[in-house]
Amino acid sequence: MQRSHQNKAAIDKILSDLIIASEAKTVLLITKDGYVLSDIGDVSYLRPSALAALVAGMFAATREVAKMIGETEFGILLQQGENRHIHISLIGESLMMVVIFEDVQKIGKIRMAAKKCAVNLLAAFAREQAAGKETAPAEAPLDARFKEYALNVLDAIFTKAGETEPEPAKADETE
Repeated sequence: MQRSHQNKAAIDKILSDLIIASEAKTVLLITKDGYVLSDIGDVSYLRPSALAALVAGMFAATREVAKMIGETEFGILLQQGENRHIHISLIGESLMMVVIFEDVQKIGKIRMAAKKCAVNLLAAFAREQAAGKETAPAEAPLDARFKEYALNVLDAIFTKAGETEPEPAKADETE
């Protein structure tokens, strides 16, 4: 069962409120499997599906780092770049919220607004679940076509267009 248009609109409104409150550039709501549920704000400079797949992989890697130091996982990741920064937070068991922003001075504002947004999103999903609807595609098995798409996106990111895979080195026949 798909999420209702009404609930999609409510979730998009919550994410839009986050952009306004935090002055962020872009917000994505994604699953831990790398599926984009919603993208709000300016996405003209990125490929949301590719970013979601990479963030999911990054979060999986940091989960292993957390385990190594005795934590279950980290609830928030912050990456600071020269011009753009990314704040990633867990939402419940299966979702992540990605906030992209440009002013590093606003990290505190981003964290506070993201925390409030997470509470509002969880409440929206709880209302949907109480109404007897599926809470999000994140809890459904990941479609094989999406897995193939995600792998192709990752391949495209890491290989140049038109470049073929290097052939394995051949053993020197003179030795």
